Amino acid sequence: MFFTNVIKPTHLCNLACKYCYNDDVRQPVMKIETLRRTIEQTYDYVKRFEGDRLVSFVWHGGEPMIAGQAFFEQALRFQAQYATGTKTENLIQTNGTLIDEKWIEFFKLARFGVSISIDGPSSLHNQFRTDRAGRGSYDRVLAAIDAVRGAGIPFGVCVVISRANVNHIDELYDFLAERKLPFNVIPLNRSGSARENFVDVGLDAEEYADTWIPLYDRWFNAKEDYVYCSDFTYKTRAILMGQPADCVGLAQCSTSNISIDPVGDVYPCASLSGHADTKYGNICSQNLEEILTSPVALDYRNRRVDEQCSQCKWQHVCHGGCQARAYKFFNDHNRRDYYCPSLFRMYEHVEKRLLEKATQLRQPANPALVQISPMSH
Repeated sequence: MFFTNVIKPTHLCNLACKYCYNDDVRQPVMKIETLRRTIEQTYDYVKRFEGDRLVSFVWHGGEPMIAGQAFFEQALRFQAQYATGTKTENLIQTNGTLIDEKWIEFFKLARFGVSISIDGPSSLHNQFRTDRAGRGSYDRVLAAIDAVRGAGIPFGVCVVISRANVNHIDELYDFLAERKLPFNVIPLNRSGSARENFVDVGLDAEEYADTWIPLYDRWFNAKEDYVYCSDFTYKTRAILMGQPADCVGLAQCSTSNISIDPVGDVYPCASLSGHADTKYGNICSQNLEEILTSPVALDYRNRRVDEQCSQCKWQHVCHGGCQARAYKFFNDHNRRDYYCPSLFRMYEHVEKRLLEKATQLRQPANPALVQISPMSH
């Protein structure tokens, strides 16, 4: 079991992606005292209320590496000071463009896992993932991936499904498989730059499944071209086990996930930073126990069941989908996920493929070779 704290050292970024979800325009870098309080309070809360859970620190942004290597070295010192036996992991989500030999050495020695955003080959990636001069970032990102992989650092890539790659599923999967890039897929949120550009960059509630399903089939049917995908694995596992396997499907994801922004404000999810009505409290002036029992926190940690969800076949593995997306699209986290129609079709499709696979496994490889022994009657 995990307790996840998504820490955003800064909202600053050196890219200007057309679909960036960030709504928070504040631009400070987290102060060291705020970092100390964040790490101290995270461990204190987990030790008191979460038993022996592993603490997962996910460093996010903006572009988190803008905070500088010294910032992360200090974070490790605080972890060593306050963990006192609590199991810990560090993961960083980055656009990759600032990775150099010094960062590679740091990630390797600090045992960081690294996730790098890439949306396919250059013709797809460079449509929306550009710098402030409008230049594509593909070459720098691919170089970073090669450097991280070459150093033996645990890594994966994050693929945003958007108008850039929606009609290029085979090209996208071939790109990932040929380069053996473990990947995750996510849809766009209607926030930040993506809000103003959603017609040009985003998918409607049904279109995500139109894209996700053929991509899943490539993965499900793969042999030599297999490459790991966390979202496909989690949703397949959810159907097999009859329970959610990722935060999007949890009934109350906010019981095991928080996010802390550069000024110490605490939110239920990294994508909600900057929205005052979703703020739990502030880590600089409050204990995490107090913050997580605030009225806003209790509201998010006890999400109400949507009436339609209560009747849904997949309610037990989906629970209304992502409440952060519900907030971003409908201004109400108790609503169903905007992508609900797609989620239903996706779970239906996973079940269908698993039943097909089970039927195939029950059948003999070559029925013509099977003979009935006379001794069997």
